[in-house]
Amino acid sequence: VGAAIVNGMGVGRSSEFLSQWFLDFVVGMHVYTYPINRDRVEFTLNRPSGFVVSEVVNRYSIRDLYSELENEVGLVTMDRCHSNAVYVAKKVSLDSIELCSIVREMLKCSSCSVLGLKDANAIAYQLVIVRGCRDIERHISYRRGGRAFDAYLWLCGKVDVIDLRNSFIVELRLQSQNSIDIIDKKIELLKNHGYNILNFFGYQRFGSRRPVTHIIGKKLVEKDWDGFIETLCGYPFPTESRDAIIARLQWYEDRGRGKLYPYSSIEKEICSKPIDNPLKVIKTIPRNMLQLYLNAYQSYLFNIVLSRIWINLIERYDLSDALGVIEREIPYIPVPGASTIGASAMVKSIIDEVLYTEGINLDDFCIKELNLCVYGDYRRSYMTVEDFRYSILANSIRLEFNLESSCYATVVLREILNADPLHYT
Repeated sequence: VGAAIVNGMGVGRSSEFLSQWFLDFVVGMHVYTYPINRDRVEFTLNRPSGFVVSEVVNRYSIRDLYSELENEVGLVTMDRCHSNAVYVAKKVSLDSIELCSIVREMLKCSSCSVLGLKDANAIAYQLVIVRGCRDIERHISYRRGGRAFDAYLWLCGKVDVIDLRNSFIVELRLQSQNSIDIIDKKIELLKNHGYNILNFFGYQRFGSRRPVTHIIGKKLVEKDWDGFIETLCGYPFPTESRDAIIARLQWYEDRGRGKLYPYSSIEKEICSKPIDNPLKVIKTIPRNMLQLYLNAYQSYLFNIVLSRIWINLIERYDLSDALGVIEREIPYIPVPGASTIGASAMVKSIIDEVLYTEGINLDDFCIKELNLCVYGDYRRSYMTVEDFRYSILANSIRLEFNLESSCYATVVLREILNADPLHYT
């Protein structure tokens, strides 16, 4: 099945690198960077407490800054903060978009932005940038069920970001000495190759329990307006909760009757509307959300292209030489979109094949009906895990490492664990 999914390519030696997990294939991550150890690692990752991420802005830890602001009386004159202000937030089990939405409503701001989207099912420290606020408070907080955040005012005006990275602390509880030994050997393998890993877009880019944002994006590219609404509101996914699956199945019977949909704000707003004119409904969705769906589809295409490149290389070279080719000759590859240009003959050929299989053209990323166009970009083909440290205590292992902005910690965990992504996302 895996070989067939990888665009019909026969796989020989590369079968050692081919994923066996359903979720990997759904989001285009067909391969691992390193050969798979088929021995099972038995572990638990308690989220959100066992997964902590902090921005590192201009080499300063936002987690440390949060602790300073939490324990000291702020000296910022709030009168100067209404036009522009920066908060330092600690969020728990809350996605970054919802965090910004709540902050904006609390402070009556004209806009709110973040430097990057952080894993929702985690403890995350990040900057929140607000503009045009009517109310400014030194400390704001939110609690609803297990979802929460606290944010402290840091400064007025704009923050100049010269360097942005993310630091991670992940604690795994291991259930056997054999599991510890397997992880220890895999980390040693990564160390011997400079901690370099294929730079896939991670699971949270698509939704780890319902990875359909890229499918929604493709519906836009195809101008399949009915399909867009159906995928957003219905289309139950097997890895969702039972209640979510039931609610989505119920939508097929209740759509257009004004029944409140019990999920995200976009779904609540769209899925209870009559859908006689789906394009008209889609036009009510904020432009930035539509762009996120299109970007997710671009990310999916990138993952497939990178998988295909790696299969091509690993069939021709040993592991060290294949990594060398990636680093020297293909350090960046295109993220397909409108006006995508510049690629080696091999990469261009793979992109053309993927687009043909998908049944789309690059021009399709400009959608005149929505006055929306997403352009191609470039992304590093590999990431280097920085400052990697780990310690083993009794039956648990603590991993600490840094990544450049836009790299995903779950992709690092994927390489180390070779386990079902549902167990660590």
